[in-house]
Amino acid sequence: MFGSQILDVAIGLIFIFLMLSLVVTALNEFVAIALKRRPKMLWNGIARLIGDREFTESVYAHPLICTLSKSGTHPSYIPSHTFVLAVLDVLTGVDNPPPTTTQEISAAIAKLPPAQKVLATQLNVLLHDAGGSIEEFKGALEQWFDNSMERVSGWYKRQTQWILLVMAAVVTIWSNADTVVITNTLWRDPAIRSALLAQAQQYTVQETKDSATAAPAPRRDGPPPPPADPPSEAAEYETASTKVRTSVEGISSLALPLGWSTAAERATAAKKNQEDRRDPIPADAGSIFSALGHHSLGWLLTAMAISLGAPFWFDILNKVVTVRASGKAPEEKKK
Repeated sequence: MFGSQILDVAIGLIFIFLMLSLVVTALNEFVAIALKRRPKMLWNGIARLIGDREFTESVYAHPLICTLSKSGTHPSYIPSHTFVLAVLDVLTGVDNPPPTTTQEISAAIAKLPPAQKVLATQLNVLLHDAGGSIEEFKGALEQWFDNSMERVSGWYKRQTQWILLVMAAVVTIWSNADTVVITNTLWRDPAIRSALLAQAQQYTVQETKDSATAAPAPRRDGPPPPPADPPSEAAEYETASTKVRTSVEGISSLALPLGWSTAAERATAAKKNQEDRRDPIPADAGSIFSALGHHSLGWLLTAMAISLGAPFWFDILNKVVTVRASGKAPEEKKK
């Protein structure tokens, strides 16, 4: 019984972390779309790789690249093979036929202006390493691009982690999600604990069904389907907004009282002979410092936990719910 209670408290706490992290993840995606973080990071990475802004703009203006995104925007992803073809075409002249020998490429590199000396040096090194084979040279260019994109991906992930941490702090304070208070409430209130447990179990079952339904169908023989057009900016905004709304509704549906209450809400609850268990919104400096002193540790724990992301907590929740389901006592199974 005691062990089961501990497990139920753990499941409830993990489920709350999952719901809060879904809000953080949705907000991060919305901000990334609004600020165009991915296209900007990709542009900066390629500009640093090439070493010259003018040549980078020429590559981005190439039809193979500019058609990867809507008009007036930069793509969020560029395949390495497409990048290599665009670079070689810009290098030898878009109006000229594609190069077929390394001698043509070497002559084009020699014509690069002094401002593009860094690019010329890099291409000469790769060309020399290819040993006269144009296919080896193209492969080296693709590897050169892929290695650079791995670094860009690392920069993006580190930047995202800091942004997630800031957003996690904002969501934690907005929802007044104090890990210490939540744990005590789950431990002392069997009704809330049972309600959260039921919600967590229902959520895992539904998500598992949705994942199975969304699994891609096996590919049949024949030509691959044509690539889908990139979604419009309005569609991306709408998708991100829907995720934010759904995540916030998920928080509101939790059995645990989260958030802050106003004086009007407390008065309405009193008229209905109900208790508003949420903390009142701090109205002055004294109440703000009091809230900080009371909740700072719990808020810190919550913010650090939900910054780990929704996939992390969903995996943990699945494992813990499975452990609980397989560990029922015989008398519980009879019931």
